[in-house]
Amino acid sequence: METENPKPQRTIEYRQPVSGLFHVYSNNVQMGSTGYDVRVIFGEISDVTPDKVVVEQRVQVAMTWVQAKIVADFLRANIEAYEKLNGPLTLAKNVEKITVPDSFPVAK
Repeated sequence: METENPKPQRTIEYRQPVSGLFHVYSNNVQMGSTGYDVRVIFGEISDVTPDKVVVEQRVQVAMTWVQAKIVADFLRANIEAYEKLNGPLTLAKNVEKITVPDSFPVAK
């Protein structure tokens, strides 16, 4: 019986720009898509008034749908591991100031 030789694993070398990685903080996310790719726009809420929320859009990341699924699976696995160690994540009590998906639990 013939045994298969496993393919050698390639190493991955990550290179950062000489000036370092671009860093951005985000507490707001928007999404857009086409049949070919998905775009995620990360922003920061800079002001909240009774009649509007001001979001300063910081960076846009576009990727294929396959890559988006990989990112989603990676985030899901890491969030589940975090919650297993630290308990379930909930939103702050002042959610009237933000728009929240119905599926996210809110702190009581």
